[in-house]
Amino acid sequence: MALDAAIGIGEETAYGTAATSTIGYEGKADSWKVTKEFIESVGFRAGMQTARADRRNIVTMGGEGELEVDLLDVGAAALLSAIFDKHSFTDTANTRVHTFETSTTSGAPSFTAQMIRPTAEGVSVAYRHVGCVATEWELTAEVESAITLSATFDFQDVSHTTKLAEALPIVYPAEARAYDWTRTALTLTRAGVAVPLDVSKLSLSGDLGLKTDRRFLRSSALKKKPVRAAIPTYEGELEGEFTADSLKLYEAFVAGEVLGLRTDLIGLTPGTSLRFDLPAIQFTGESPEASPDELTTHTLPFRVLDPGTGQAAITATYTEPKPKAQPEKATGSPE
Repeated sequence: MALDAAIGIGEETAYGTAATSTIGYEGKADSWKVTKEFIESVGFRAGMQTARADRRNIVTMGGEGELEVDLLDVGAAALLSAIFDKHSFTDTANTRVHTFETSTTSGAPSFTAQMIRPTAEGVSVAYRHVGCVATEWELTAEVESAITLSATFDFQDVSHTTKLAEALPIVYPAEARAYDWTRTALTLTRAGVAVPLDVSKLSLSGDLGLKTDRRFLRSSALKKKPVRAAIPTYEGELEGEFTADSLKLYEAFVAGEVLGLRTDLIGLTPGTSLRFDLPAIQFTGESPEASPDELTTHTLPFRVLDPGTGQAAITATYTEPKPKAQPEKATGSPE
């Protein structure tokens, strides 16, 4: 296991301009990969065995990476701001209340993502990805598991260094705990009335509809910041037991009704919480499924819709203590 591996993201002041520090996230996988394209010239030439070495130009096309984490009750605001269109916050004496919303236009910032990978010899190599913009995301809550959040990022360029002094500082929350299934509650409303449902798994995902390949004839291979080119799609799924109450939801599905969904998470750090409000969802299937050796189960995929009332399609409210963090630097690299 790469004990000295680390990943952090820092908000950029301008797309592609590296941040000066990063907020550390405890990533569960390393999928940050650069993409290269070869421009090859081949034509008639005497004595040619195959493509010539001096006829291939290598071009950096940016790349893609995913940040997958167990969602913590402190320090997750930067990641949430990457996947939502709007972000604001208010402070009280002891807490900071963040509000994240979907919107008609994307105001999400770009980030610098630093992935630190240790070599077999114990030298840390810091890979700095600039121009990172979230394009997709998924939240999962499941019995006997922590709440997980993954975000896929498109990035403009990447560089690396083995010099500790050149690595961006990493700031971690002084104390944070993972949200888990034991403090997660769902509320479904049908015509304003709560519908009980025994749910064992919830998933919620978003495709932000961004165009990422904005390259032009401008003496540079670097692309411009992704912009929204398609209507975002937000979807989800509920899984649970088939009961008399979930039968009502099947009936809502076949009737094409629009319902409301709220997910509440209570943190272990005092005063922390996270709420997702979806005022308009519509089930897209499916029928309950019987089994010879299990209770009948009910899977209910759904689409998140614009309620048409001026409300956001999804609003997330994240409450945490006022940030207190300690900077840390990567270890194992020579100066």
